[in-house]
Amino acid sequence: MIDYQILRSRRKTLSLQVKRGHVFVRVPYHVDEKFISSFIQKKEAWLRAKITEQNKMSDLCCNFTQGSKLFLFGQLVTLNIIFAKSGEKPGEKSNKKPATFLSESKNDQQELTIVLPTLIQNKLTNESQLAVIVKKHIEHYLKQEAHKFILPKVEYYSAHTQLTPTAIKIKQYRARWGSCNSKGELSFNYLLMMLPKYVIDYVIVHELCHLRHLNHSKYFWQLVATYFPDYLEAKKWIKTNQSALHWHSPTAQ
Repeated sequence: MIDYQILRSRRKTLSLQVKRGHVFVRVPYHVDEKFISSFIQKKEAWLRAKITEQNKMSDLCCNFTQGSKLFLFGQLVTLNIIFAKSGEKPGEKSNKKPATFLSESKNDQQELTIVLPTLIQNKLTNESQLAVIVKKHIEHYLKQEAHKFILPKVEYYSAHTQLTPTAIKIKQYRARWGSCNSKGELSFNYLLMMLPKYVIDYVIVHELCHLRHLNHSKYFWQLVATYFPDYLEAKKWIKTNQSALHWHSPTAQ
């Protein structure tokens, strides 16, 4: 029997949700557990397939160690951690800050290389401490890339839609890719850089359209479709890869 968690509310229907390999059953207050158990048994094959699929995707989540995988513009790249004096790229002049750069490896696979000072290496006592440092540098890299990619895209689509935000913010959010508020301010998650470029475009158009419709009504989706006809494909990519996009937070020990 599959383990599951029951979440009761004033809702009128029963629904199943598989999130990060865990099953959640959302039910009205009046539904008894015998009925829920029977429902789970009928859906067991589908649930097991969904759990297996999500567990496979979660294995792709970056754990910020040497050789782990990370999505960058929709492609899996390998994390390569190098230690060097003063944080310079090998063969180049020293830089004050540790370098993070994308390159091709010997087997033609893309690598995201992070160069850290040897001084840090001498102070590390375990992998968890290194993972915390590496995560911060990846976040800094993604934030820089987000500013370079998102701001021109907003300007481009703003001109096409004739929808202009009052302000644009780029930061990290825990559970959303973007947002729009009643003041006309747009916010974007710099982790968007993990998504394919066309999916990032969709998120930008999505938030711009909220400047006219601050809801998800049929008129909102019609507007989105006008400027981004392939929005359903973009939404599907996010849903399919959601588990692998989960941003883990390592803890130093």
